[in-house]
Amino acid sequence: MARKYHIEGSKTFLYWALGLMLLGLWGVKDGWFPPESKQETKTPQEYAHYLQFNKSLAIISLLGAAVCGYIHKVVK
Repeated sequence: MARKYHIEGSKTFLYWALGLMLLGLWGVKDGWFPPESKQETKTPQEYAHYLQFNKSLAIISLLGAAVCGYIHKVVK
């Protein structure tokens, strides 16, 4: 005898996907296209670490947004 379950989806993964997408886009803007004011206020080594952090933040956030968006689409 098969049982049928009705599970309602939530929008939690959609909200996480949107939030991570915004964070990732901000990281792309700051990591690949930084404002000149950031370069002037930091030493070259600090500036390199700043760029590396923002680029890695962008990649991880956009991957997380893609995973959350996929989960939202599949569970829905």
